[in-house]
Amino acid sequence: MKKFIQYFKEFHKDYYSTTLYSVFLFFVGTLIALNYTFDIEDSFIDSFYGSHFRILLYFGYHAIAYYGVLLIIWFFDRNKINFTWQFWLKSLIGLIILGVDRSIFPQIAHFVRVLVPFETYRFYFKLCFNVYGLFTIFLMLIFLKLIFDKKEKYGIYGLRFDKVDFKSYAIMLLIMIPIVFFATYLPDFLDYYPTYKRTGGDRFAHYYGFSETISVLLYESIYLFDFLNTELFFRGFLVIGFSKLLGKNVVLPMAATYAVLHFGKPMGETISSVFGGYILGVIALYSRNIWGGIFLHGGIAFFMELFAFWRR
Repeated sequence: MKKFIQYFKEFHKDYYSTTLYSVFLFFVGTLIALNYTFDIEDSFIDSFYGSHFRILLYFGYHAIAYYGVLLIIWFFDRNKINFTWQFWLKSLIGLIILGVDRSIFPQIAHFVRVLVPFETYRFYFKLCFNVYGLFTIFLMLIFLKLIFDKKEKYGIYGLRFDKVDFKSYAIMLLIMIPIVFFATYLPDFLDYYPTYKRTGGDRFAHYYGFSETISVLLYESIYLFDFLNTELFFRGFLVIGFSKLLGKNVVLPMAATYAVLHFGKPMGETISSVFGGYILGVIALYSRNIWGGIFLHGGIAFFMELFAFWRR
């Protein structure tokens, strides 16, 4: 933990500005308030479910958050950011990848519907939903690594096992467990979690004649695996991958973009994602490693599912 504390001291000593951070929080808070007041994602963007236009909508939603915060930083100190052609090309491609990842699965799902029995379709749909990020995020970022960052020695945007302080991440997870537990008493939390309840796992188990426990374990394992892609994109690509171009300015835009990713979830989780993304972003910036973040993020998700099962 001492190393993490040192990271934050080093990050803030010549970067923190009360005005900058206040405007940042106001901007992100406004995005959150607008989304949950007008239900933009669930009512508007999701109304284009199955349409390629949804890619553009998700790209724009995340781009407003990402470039909006960078514009705020530039406004307060124009010397801090140099918007090179490489930055624009790399960031635009990255946000397009994110838009595709969040939008294109309905087209893929048609193939699932043809290949599996009707009674099991929904469960297979959910499994594939948590796996296809390997193609839309993982493989795409490998290509971007080879194109833009081939000479950088931080692995695939922080996917390397050296210099991982898992003990410190375990302490952070222990601190988060009681917070997650008390969150289960919020009505909107139990409306959303456990995510397994929307999988049709009971019908899947009944169709194949085995215990539903197998369905739960299978789904939860693959659900947690998808957090590798989440950390790889946000803390790996947006933080480690842009640190050479933006320096310390990588963290705040990533945290805002990460909040937009949570707009379909309970508002409390979205608000906490800003701070959680910020913390993991600072650590990733200095450690040049995201495995600890994968462990922490996956661990929190595991206990959210576990406590939700228990409460229900």
